[in-house]
Amino acid sequence: MRATYLRTMDAPRGLEPLFPDRDSDEPLGRQFARRLRHAIESGLYDPGSRLLPSRELARRLGLSRNTVTAAIEQLSAEGYLESRVGSGTFVVANVVRPAGPAAASPRALPVAAERLLSADALLSGYAMGEGPLRAGVPDPAAFPFAAWTRCTRRALAELPESLDYADSRGDKRLREAIVQHVQQFRGVSAEAYRVIVVEGAQAAIRLVNDVLLSDGDAAVVEDPTYPFARASLEARNVRLEPVPVDGDGLDARLAPPARVALVSPSHQFPLGATMSLERRHALLAWAHANDAYVIEDDYDSEYAFDGKPLPSLQSIDREERVLYVGTFSKTLAPALRLGYLIVPRHLAEIFAVARTLATMGGTRFVQATLAEFLAGGYFARHVRRMTAIYGERRATLVRLYEEGLRGAGFRLGAANAGLHLTVIGPAGFDDIAVTDELRREGVRVQPLSAFCVARSDCRGFVVGYSAAPMPQIEHAARAVFRVAARRV
Repeated sequence: MRATYLRTMDAPRGLEPLFPDRDSDEPLGRQFARRLRHAIESGLYDPGSRLLPSRELARRLGLSRNTVTAAIEQLSAEGYLESRVGSGTFVVANVVRPAGPAAASPRALPVAAERLLSADALLSGYAMGEGPLRAGVPDPAAFPFAAWTRCTRRALAELPESLDYADSRGDKRLREAIVQHVQQFRGVSAEAYRVIVVEGAQAAIRLVNDVLLSDGDAAVVEDPTYPFARASLEARNVRLEPVPVDGDGLDARLAPPARVALVSPSHQFPLGATMSLERRHALLAWAHANDAYVIEDDYDSEYAFDGKPLPSLQSIDREERVLYVGTFSKTLAPALRLGYLIVPRHLAEIFAVARTLATMGGTRFVQATLAEFLAGGYFARHVRRMTAIYGERRATLVRLYEEGLRGAGFRLGAANAGLHLTVIGPAGFDDIAVTDELRREGVRVQPLSAFCVARSDCRGFVVGYSAAPMPQIEHAARAVFRVAARRV
């Protein structure tokens, strides 16, 4: 009984192969020596690692100390172990390990796993982004640590309560604060029971996939589009129906019948277009005609610099066909993993069930902190401050573009909102070749072609201005514009 208890309750995982088989006829000392030898040869114990003291090892394995000591002395004589006075017993660094077994024949993956493997190809290439020009990432140095710390202390006061399971839709105070936020910022109509707190926009889109889409369904997507959303749909075996985006956003008159449409009308990623009011109404009419739903990813809507802002698509939806997606990753920090999904009334209960089945909800403590942050007005002040900062950065980047590329056949995408500029190249421009050349110089930039689904006429770059200090952004952007101009 004692040996079983030690194995299941006390023993580190590394001891499991050493436990003796007491039903075997093999003597315990011989068993232990053989098992320890195999553990060293198989790499379970790294060269130079120290064994537990013999007394502790014997206690944990339910063996006598003499049995353990005798086995250690035997393996020391064989060259597997060495004892150091005052330090303990160690695995010899230069143990010769026997050749491992022949590699197993590759096994066929399940169909669903094959789709995930294909989706991974979209996420591991150029579209991921890194470095100072990465798009869609807020400046980490600008995170409001002082205000966040104050809110954290208030949330800590309720920590014992927040350690229990809770509503899978999310912290009630946070959902209520989100309702207030989207009503004031975006004119969104909602009640707290319709809000599902999730781990960012990607989690929201995946939850929509689980509830609204079945194997083989069709989904209208913007072209070019966000590769993470595309990968999520394709991994679900959803058939993509790409519709080209122009300066007024997606034109629903070109969209075929589908189960859903995924759009970013406030600031289309990556081209930056704002969907016109006429096209918003046309998209809602398309949804009505096809008995479909529209997923509104309100990407970068908080950061508007020029022009008159348009209301959210959800705010003009009279049939409750729009599911509204928001995130705090672009305004506060991606590491918080907090976003939200606002669903129609008739879908609220089923989405709550789907959320429960998927994750049982998110981390209550971080949600409680964000609830305090929103309710205390800290978020609104942070957005106002960062809008001014990012506006200045955008103006600097536009100036650098005009100095380096104006007249070379390039043009800027819409630049009145968000955290990036899109530089669109001339016909035949090879943005991948330029990207590779820049990488060899230590500069990373995202090629526009990496975001295309079907169209072949989008070439250029997505140039972020929020992920790093401005001197780093300026240095990298100058290199991009210089190399691009030389390649035309």
